This record gives sequence, structure tokens and C-alpha cells, in this order.
Amino acid sequence: MDLGLKGKKVVVSGSTAGIGFGIAAAFAAEGAKVVLNGRTESRVAAALASIRQRVENADVLGVPADLGTSQGVTAFLKQAPEADILVNNLGIFEIK
Repeated sequence: MDLGLKGKKVVVSGSTAGIGFGIAAAFAAEGAKVVLNGRTESRVAAALASIRQRVENADVLGVPADLGTSQGVTAFLKQAPEADILVNNLGIFEIK
């Protein structure tokens, strides 16, 4: 399916595993330029390698940063200051 996303820059927070990873991989398969995010360099690197293995010619960038902190947001925005599409797959919850 062609969703018309070729060349669009997509940021997916919390995208090193699970639903976020699946979303990032789907955007990459559609030809989007995808920015992956996770809290650690090793998890981001593993996610990038996995998408590159699954999607031929994937245009992906990984930005390790804890978006739950102001320092992490600042560091993230230095590497990915803009996007056409944002998927916020990051959340904080408290079990009650």
C-alpha cells in the first residue's frame, strides 16, 4: 500500500521495542525518513539494525534520549528539530 509518506520525516518516541518499534518499521517500509528514539544507545542501535535488516534502503536515524527529562528533550531536539509527523508513543503512568 502506498500511503504517500515517501520522504516525509517521522519521529516516533519510545520506538526501540513493542508498538513503537512496529510503527517505526511500518513508516520506514512506506519510504518515510524515520527518527527512532529510546533511552539508551544500545537499544536504539539494536532497533536501527533490526529495521535496516527488515526494510531495504530504510532511511532511519536513532536518537538516544530520555524524553522524560528536560535534558533529554533538549538533546533530542538538537538532533531532530523538526518533523512532518510525530507519533508520541511515550507515556508515564502510575498503577493505582
